[in-house]
Amino acid sequence: MELVVDVNILLASFLKAAKTRELLLDVRLDLYAPECLISETSRHLEKRAPLRNRIHLSDEALDKLVGFLTRRIQVIPLRSYEPYFREALILAPHEEDAPFIAAALLLNIPIWSNDKGFKEQKAVKVYSTHDLLFLLEKTSE
Repeated sequence: MELVVDVNILLASFLKAAKTRELLLDVRLDLYAPECLISETSRHLEKRAPLRNRIHLSDEALDKLVGFLTRRIQVIPLRSYEPYFREALILAPHEEDAPFIAAALLLNIPIWSNDKGFKEQKAVKVYSTHDLLFLLEKTSE
């Protein structure tokens, strides 16, 4: 299954080790993200001290974890999804979500996000972690 990974999935993987981390490493998933994934993740970690404090990792350990968890995610350069960006800005619940929608439109694949705002648009299918676990369990039966 191919999916575009949202920032909140990567952030959740720092806090909830079990399922989200397992899914990021699951070979049944082909994962993609716009090139802003790492910078957006870093921005969220820097501006949200309570989130950073809950992670309980040194900067070095966190950098290693980010590298480990993103190793299977194929980065999509901005120039590739730029033709879809204007439409994505209209569809996105927040401006920072537009690159993820644009990447999904380019690849014609769903987004993996726990942001309920993504589900308000109808142009791109969105799966939460819960949805994804259910689908994968159903297909392995």
